[in-house]
Amino acid sequence: MVADFQTSDGRAAAHDGLKAELGKSTPTEIKSKTIASLREVTSLLAAKAPDDAAAFKGWLRQISQKTAEAASEGGGLFGGGVQVSDAEKATLGEISSALGI
Repeated sequence: MVADFQTSDGRAAAHDGLKAELGKSTPTEIKSKTIASLREVTSLLAAKAPDDAAAFKGWLRQISQKTAEAASEGGGLFGGGVQVSDAEKATLGEISSALGI
């Protein structure tokens, strides 16, 4: 799966799939659907690839953390905002819980 994300075709396929699944959803719906999907992934990994589960779930969690840290929240032109907002911290907690880590 990681190798697929390293190609433009793989990224395009992932983008198109997400757009088809979530394109007309509200941000709240996107969050709910994504957390539910992470729970499904956790169950599938436990059943199908238990030896790889921890590394894969850690990778997903790392992506979440890096996304949350990508831009400061609430800062002006010259900074001053927080790196990760309280809402983002709460969502990261939900993601970790859904992944069982």
